[in-house]
Amino acid sequence: MSPVVRRRRGRRPLLRRLARAPRQRRVLLVGGGVLAAVVLVGGWFAWTVWQAADELQEVERQGRLLRAELVDGDADGAARALEAFQEAAADAEAATDGPTWWVAEHAPVLGDDAEGVAVAARVLSDIGDEALPPLVDAAADVTARTFNPTRHRFPLAAIAATQEPAAASEAVFADAASQLSGVDSSGFTGPVGRRFDDLRRLVLQARSTLGSVYRAAEMMPTLLGRDGPRDYLLVMQNNAELRPLGGLAGSISLVHAEDGRVDITDQMASSRLGILEEPVLPLDEEEQQLFGSQLGRFFRNANLTPHVPRAAELMAARWRSETGQEVDGVFLVDPVAIAYLLAATGPVPVPGYPDATSTNVVPAVENEIYLQTYDAGVHDDFQNAVAKAVFNAFAGGAGDPAELIRALVTGVAEGRIRMHSFEEPVQDAVEGTAIAGQVAGEEPALGVYLSDKTESKMSYYLRYTVDVVARSCAGSVQEVTGVVTLHNDPPDGVPLPKSVAGFRPVGQPGYVNGQQSVLLYLMGPPGGTLEKLEIGEQDMTLPVVYPYRDRWIAPVTVTLDPEEETTVEFLLRGGRGQTEDLDLQVTPGSAFGSESGTVRSACPSR
Repeated sequence: MSPVVRRRRGRRPLLRRLARAPRQRRVLLVGGGVLAAVVLVGGWFAWTVWQAADELQEVERQGRLLRAELVDGDADGAARALEAFQEAAADAEAATDGPTWWVAEHAPVLGDDAEGVAVAARVLSDIGDEALPPLVDAAADVTARTFNPTRHRFPLAAIAATQEPAAASEAVFADAASQLSGVDSSGFTGPVGRRFDDLRRLVLQARSTLGSVYRAAEMMPTLLGRDGPRDYLLVMQNNAELRPLGGLAGSISLVHAEDGRVDITDQMASSRLGILEEPVLPLDEEEQQLFGSQLGRFFRNANLTPHVPRAAELMAARWRSETGQEVDGVFLVDPVAIAYLLAATGPVPVPGYPDATSTNVVPAVENEIYLQTYDAGVHDDFQNAVAKAVFNAFAGGAGDPAELIRALVTGVAEGRIRMHSFEEPVQDAVEGTAIAGQVAGEEPALGVYLSDKTESKMSYYLRYTVDVVARSCAGSVQEVTGVVTLHNDPPDGVPLPKSVAGFRPVGQPGYVNGQQSVLLYLMGPPGGTLEKLEIGEQDMTLPVVYPYRDRWIAPVTVTLDPEEETTVEFLLRGGRGQTEDLDLQVTPGSAFGSESGTVRSACPSR
């Protein structure tokens, strides 16, 4: 019997069948095979990119740990976290290097993702190797109290020594920010795009913060009198009677600095500085229209302007007219900032009064002293005593250094600590930073500033929130909506004395004890427009809009009865081409915390 020959079924019969298939079908089969290969390769590229993105997630986790250790002032913990950050960043950079990654960067669809991840990995590695070590070293110096004053004298040499490492760190972050800003992330896939944009935002914030640190290190020796004696006004703003910059300009202390030593050498109550017949300095047309002549006639109203340099000029000029003394700068603080400092120093004895603590100083200064007496002299003496006692504790070296730094940083971030120097090099160093408190330049910014119209201390009972969202972006113009919620919350059923409730409204039709009027200033970005306004959900005729320092301000008055709550809603459009995030500045009040912040752009990332 002949042997049975069995055919091997494999590649050849398939090829024969393919050869016999119609041409169109052959094209479909070949195309399907190519498509399958593309899908497999694309999936591999996607897996590679996302795996690298996960490596960056570990860098982010270590970065957050490092930040927490630095904020807590734990130098040893920061050193360990830095080492872990550097290792994670090196792993991420290694994962985005070599021929495999080069192919991924040139692949369709995911190529730009791969390129963006590679830039992020390289930037983070540079930051870990060059920018962060000086910060960790500085944390160790803070923990060792290297920068603390002793008996009112600051260590000028130690402070000056931070300039070089701070400048080096700032330069690395600036280069990182430049590299990240040069990447168009608008086409990245969801998770990669979100992480990249978050990283870019964090690096930009860090660059800004480090810029402030470097400038502080650069200017502090001069401020502290290294190059000769300096004198400054330290003005405590009382949030119980709101002004756009914070509160009524109350207690005034003259601070003398020489060769690192700082002392309060004189104090004055602003109530002694009465109302002038003419402004102490000429006011321009914009100031006259918005704030009236009271801006320059009354020391207590110099901070009606939200522009710190102008308020400082008016305050210094009035001090000079009363005392004949020139000052080199003006510092503004409020009782909430003082409470933050007291959380670091602990209770501070106040001669003739109870100790000042982080929990009692705000109600004591802003409310209780006014409930106890009508006597303005007693109010002034108490506030001056608190200001001097807390200053002396700080200058004497009291408190945990990391906590003190955190208190100062928080005070600046919330708009409660501001400064202006009349020395050009010093002012140049703080120009454009948060502590300068400027309304200037072309940066897109919004302002919600509040001012008491009742001539009272009722702002202590005012609770307010500000919610702003950029809801759309068309033609490089953002549309922004905002809601300001105002609530008048005085004690229920307790008649308030005139020293709190105010003198001016009594006898006016409709006035009730505990009522307050608030003047709201809405400030828009350069080139922007106010489109709509509602108060208490009722459409309002748009208010007159005044130009101010290349921006615009719309004043809106709201009157609130006791326990009344209302909203002011607005719709505005930004200037053309302002596609980045918007800086939101809100007047700080008596409550801890701040409504200021950043409004995320509605425009695609670029």
